[in-house]
Amino acid sequence: MESNPAQQNPDDPRSVLAVADQARQRFAAGLRLPTGLHPALAAAIAVQVGAAAYGISTQTAAGLAVALAGVAVFLGVAALLLYQFRRINGVRVDGLASQIVLGAGATPTLAYLGALGASTWAAFESRWWLVAAAAVAGGVGYAFGTLRWWHAYRHDPAAHAGGASARMLAALAVLACLGLVALLVTG
Repeated sequence: MESNPAQQNPDDPRSVLAVADQARQRFAAGLRLPTGLHPALAAAIAVQVGAAAYGISTQTAAGLAVALAGVAVFLGVAALLLYQFRRINGVRVDGLASQIVLGAGATPTLAYLGALGASTWAAFESRWWLVAAAAVAGGVGYAFGTLRWWHAYRHDPAAHAGGASARMLAALAVLACLGLVALLVTG
């Protein structure tokens, strides 16, 4: 006789929920990230941070073009990584775009902001080696934070599945662009 109560009484709501929970855990454990996701994300963040620092410090049209090119590199890598995840797994995961690719968690956000601040200061001081070092450190910290979220998601998918809404992400993107423009115009 089977000792699993979920299979003994399919009409019992607790057993149905237990079976669904087990299926969700098996599903999350079977998901795979694209090969090289974290190094690619770290490199894209490093490029974007370095380009933004250069663009902010030069305060020219060419600097703005470099900053926007850095954003384009990041968005291209992000789109490619999301496409690869969907191709590999055949599904979309709530929170993947906002938590991993857009770094909405605390660790990626702090790593990004710290790197952007340090690299921008270094760019104003014309210490380009420090710009590069801060950008790379920010990319590594960002990737580390997203890796932590991925492990937490796989351990408890229900608690970590929620991501920022598309409306919230769009609002934050608009604010970030306005902030960049304000820095370039007023600086």
